[in-house]
Amino acid sequence: MTWLAELQTAALVGTARHPAPFPPVELGVRPPDGLSGEESLLDQAAMADAVTCAARPSTSMDAPDFPRPAPPDDAPEAPGEACRLLDLLLTQPPVGLELRSLLVVDWLLLAEASGRRVPHRLLPSLLMLAEAKSSVAEHLHPAIGTRGCWLQDLTAGGADPHPAMTTDWAELNSADATTELERRRRSNPAAARELLVKHWDTLGARERAAHLATLAANLRADDEELLERALDDTAKSVREVAAGLLDRLPESARAVRMAARLRPLLRFKGLLRKQFEIDLPPEPDGAGLRDGIAPAPRSGEPDRLGRLDAIIRGAPLDVWTTAAGRTPAASVALLKGEPRALETIVTTAALRADLDWVRALLDVRTDLRLLNCLSAAEREDTLVRHLRGGTANPWTLVQPLRDMPRPWGRPLADAVLEQINAKNGGQLATMLADTLPAALPPEAAEQARRLLEHPDADAARRRVLRDAVQYQSFRQSLTEAFQ
Repeated sequence: MTWLAELQTAALVGTARHPAPFPPVELGVRPPDGLSGEESLLDQAAMADAVTCAARPSTSMDAPDFPRPAPPDDAPEAPGEACRLLDLLLTQPPVGLELRSLLVVDWLLLAEASGRRVPHRLLPSLLMLAEAKSSVAEHLHPAIGTRGCWLQDLTAGGADPHPAMTTDWAELNSADATTELERRRRSNPAAARELLVKHWDTLGARERAAHLATLAANLRADDEELLERALDDTAKSVREVAAGLLDRLPESARAVRMAARLRPLLRFKGLLRKQFEIDLPPEPDGAGLRDGIAPAPRSGEPDRLGRLDAIIRGAPLDVWTTAAGRTPAASVALLKGEPRALETIVTTAALRADLDWVRALLDVRTDLRLLNCLSAAEREDTLVRHLRGGTANPWTLVQPLRDMPRPWGRPLADAVLEQINAKNGGQLATMLADTLPAALPPEAAEQARRLLEHPDADAARRRVLRDAVQYQSFRQSLTEAFQ
């Protein structure tokens, strides 16, 4: 039995049953005198581990397997105080985790603006945070410099996150073909459409529907011919996609057909205060079925309201203004007794980004889809008007507020802080907890600081305001560190 085997046996059954062996002469060592059996076993086990490691052959690597050396990093490192603040955020953040991510992004943007980079020693910690926080990952470049890009590629195994696609679109699998078609659609809409037309007859129903949906990117009037062709497709899914896209083209032939169906359904009621009264459409004929109006079910009552929705979505919005002989805003006022029709008009106006109707509808409805049709400046003015005019529950404005470019303008910030400081503003503050700190402009942060000075039993509201003040204070330190 070898020395190592003797050691293993003694360790397994105990030195009382199997004494520790004497070290082999070849090792040239002699154990100290007076050791107990257990001490001798432990000493030799440590020596056996060292001998085994020393005798193990090294792993050889071929030259191509070595990672390429890091290229020179010519960008200057960020100033010392800025580096210290980034180190603090990454290792011992003085703020909550969400605020930390916001401040790290601020640091990266300030570094980019000043042409500085992250110190090399902080790159591993920063890249680890970026793996967990996509908001940080989106802003890494160019602040991490060439060394950071090298380390990022190394930790990713050198894989290209955006592998080049084959130039033959027809050879791509279904999902990749849709992705590639959408990419081409954004850069060259006409060429992407012609590519789809060329291969249309070779595609399956699922592929036709998925590829046709990519026309939503840069939808144009000259897409109408293909969409009309798709209305005759044998697959219901393809016909539905085509009808949905044609809903967004108010000057198409289908829109003219839908207008002819909608006009006879519109009537007025009331002598002093006129209102629209909308009749339900009849059973669709063959042309109506082709345009996407639902047929009668095999059993049960037909969905005549659903048919009306389809006609409204497909018809031009000026059918309503022509019938009323009034502006969009005045026509909307005549629809107060028809909430379902009004909701369908909201959907249609948002899809077409018809600004006259969008503005008219926003006077009576706070809807994220409508707000997103406006420029950032006009959207902010509209939110301020709704917050201060009491035309909408502030909680319905949470998502639009989150989507606004940051920092907000001072009027919007003041209006939001007024709502937060109101009697039941704690819930609104909580719903905006992840947005408010970065959304407040520096001058509005002083108002938040003053609100904190007043006694308040609402702990949630105080916490959100405190986070906003902390964030602004730390961000000011970052700004000064890069100057």
